[in-house]
Amino acid sequence: MIKISEQLRKYFVTISILSVVFITITSNLSINYFFSDYLKELRSRDDLKVVQYVENVYSDYEELNSHSLMNILHYAFSEDVIIQIKDLNNSVSWNSSAYGTAYGMVDEYGNDESKFSYRSYPFMVENVRIGTVDVGRPKSIISNIEDEKFLITINSIFAAASILTLLVALRSSSRISRKFLNPIYVIRENAKLIEQGKYKDLSQVDTNTLELHELSVSVRELAERLNYQEALKRRMTTDIAHELRTPLAAIQSHIEAFLDGVWIPSAERLSVIHDEIIRLTKLINELSELSVVEDDKINMKLSIVDLSSTLNDILDSFEPLFIGKSIRMVRNIQDGISMMGDRDYLKRVFINIISNAVKYTNEKGEVMVSLQQPKDKIRIEVRDTGIGIPKEDLKYIFERFYRSDLSRNRETGGTGIGLTIAKALVEAHNGEIGIESQVEKGTGVTIEFKTK
Repeated sequence: MIKISEQLRKYFVTISILSVVFITITSNLSINYFFSDYLKELRSRDDLKVVQYVENVYSDYEELNSHSLMNILHYAFSEDVIIQIKDLNNSVSWNSSAYGTAYGMVDEYGNDESKFSYRSYPFMVENVRIGTVDVGRPKSIISNIEDEKFLITINSIFAAASILTLLVALRSSSRISRKFLNPIYVIRENAKLIEQGKYKDLSQVDTNTLELHELSVSVRELAERLNYQEALKRRMTTDIAHELRTPLAAIQSHIEAFLDGVWIPSAERLSVIHDEIIRLTKLINELSELSVVEDDKINMKLSIVDLSSTLNDILDSFEPLFIGKSIRMVRNIQDGISMMGDRDYLKRVFINIISNAVKYTNEKGEVMVSLQQPKDKIRIEVRDTGIGIPKEDLKYIFERFYRSDLSRNRETGGTGIGLTIAKALVEAHNGEIGIESQVEKGTGVTIEFKTK
């Protein structure tokens, strides 16, 4: 395994070297191709000047004699070219390379004709062709010492740039990798703290990189979630122990009293034992149902369910409870709304939510139940004017065994399983359930099912 810092350094150096190599090759190719074309065009224009000079000298002397040829020879040396004059039969009558040693490029190649290329031009005097003028130049465009020095200088600069770039890449890679990796190291340490269960000891990650910031936020949220789960697990253990201890203690005390002869079994005292057994049975059934819905083993018996009729029947059955607490019940149920679903499971959802509304609404309060079908959705709303739920508890309200501190009492507590089961059953029908609440102002639960 390779460290990220080493990988970044390797990538920096590789990219830097490749960039310099690419620029070097591109520059040399440009000189050899594009600049060469320019020089060839420039040579063609210079060749025409050479031919014009030969024609002018011939016109001045009216022949090719020792004086005119000497002028042409000097001109050939000064222009670093070879001038070759041919007659109309294409026979060479004079060649500047046969006289002494030329300067510059010609001096470098000497008389080696294989290293020169010639271009032929008509030798015209008073619009009459009297022969041919060949202008010879070295075949290599970059041929003289100055051009070679220029190329050597350019490539030396590229070589120096390569070394400088390598040094800069090594130095900058270390600095950039530290700046980039330090947040990752902090996130790694935070992950180790989470592994050790130290959820509140996480360090703050200082970074302006979006992905690293999002990762650090996700790790912190994970820690908060795990911390909450740990607290919930401890609370759940306490709650389950409490829910089991109370009825078992009541049953034990009654049976011991019967065995000791303190009490004589009667229908009234036996009914107390019966009620506690029913309570225990209810808790066990809820735990069993919870395990089923959390394991995605909900087997639904689908049929067309008349939601309007079902909700009205449930509200009718709750009417004695409304009257007993002087709670005003408001119905806003649209007729003729139905959907495909499991009737028993849907009833369980509605009963649980309406039961909570009645349970947590004080006397002379109000509970409103609404059923509407706007466009392609079915919306059920249950709103009460009860004790409400603290804002910080809302995000946990559907967690198993969770109960807000405002509801943790004997009369209204329950087990904290009902809403968890309700959410699972709603989602099994491809629906959504949401809750909003304010302390001392009430709670609203909204359920939506898609009709398409």
